[in-house]
Amino acid sequence: MNVFLLLACSDPAPERTPNESTEEVEVDWPDRPDVDAAVLERMESDHIPGLAACTLVDGEIDWCQGYGWAHIDDEVPATEATPFLLASVSKTVIGVAALDVGLALDEPVVAGFEVVHPDSSTEITPRMLGGHVSGIVDNWNVMDALYVDGDSPIPLAEFLEAYLVEGGEHYGARNWGGAPGETAEYSNIGASLLALAVEVAADQDFADFCDANVFGPLGMDHTAWHLADLSTEPAMPYTFRAGSYSEEGHYGFPDYPDGQLRSSALDMATFLAEYGQDEELRDIAFPRKDNDQGFVWYRWKLSGHEVWGHNGGEVGASTEIGVLEDGRGFVVVMNGEGRYDTLEAIETAILGL
Repeated sequence: MNVFLLLACSDPAPERTPNESTEEVEVDWPDRPDVDAAVLERMESDHIPGLAACTLVDGEIDWCQGYGWAHIDDEVPATEATPFLLASVSKTVIGVAALDVGLALDEPVVAGFEVVHPDSSTEITPRMLGGHVSGIVDNWNVMDALYVDGDSPIPLAEFLEAYLVEGGEHYGARNWGGAPGETAEYSNIGASLLALAVEVAADQDFADFCDANVFGPLGMDHTAWHLADLSTEPAMPYTFRAGSYSEEGHYGFPDYPDGQLRSSALDMATFLAEYGQDEELRDIAFPRKDNDQGFVWYRWKLSGHEVWGHNGGEVGASTEIGVLEDGRGFVVVMNGEGRYDTLEAIETAILGL
């Protein structure tokens, strides 16, 4: 008998259940026992400690539910109001903020310092940044080294200038790829530069701009870019290895707009109801081979249905939001990484596909 395999397949988390809403959520969501059973089964098999999900119909939230644990050892239940690390789903807010502040999408990006591709005279524009065709590349040798416990002390503008301007502390050839407008390559740094352009245009810190113009007006009270600004303890990110869960802690990085937002499933469903069918976010300005990249948001297929939204993955977190062509929408946030098809299975279950 292979003891290691038995250990690796076991799941030591306390029993997961559908959890009661917090008192502040004044909505009596419908009971969906078949969905609960499907979600809980997948959480156990894929080692997801906690999860929260919502669905929408024609721009209205019609169901939310939290499952399992926001924190295993303390047995804190995950609810629809629990903030989760969103990872790259955070980028959807950058797209909204760029449109809200009125950036000139086809003019050279204004960041407070000159951004020049070292091998091309083509000027980088906000639309290129939103379409991941700016020529700016993620150099993970630099980026990984700057993760810290808690919020990063390095300001967004300071880091990006050091990364993008020749002579900067983090500048290097590996920060750049093909010519702007010609080569498609997903870029976290490019997305964060777009957020900095919002900051410069608004003459206001990007996080503060989002609070005042997106989160505040929508009543997203469990959403913040920085841990210091959260009023509720967020779900702990976990990884599962060799039969046990490891707390990954609450971490941060200087290019925070590309993946550091923490928000609840209910807050993100509210956000999705407001912006999920915005045609400007679906503007495909730089055709790719698959032609599915819009302005930050992008398109994919889920059980044969066209979806517009975004996926996110970080250490101890996996998330996705989207709107189908028939107007149905979904939010799934998890404090575990799961398997390659975990999110798809959960979404299929909650949407009844």
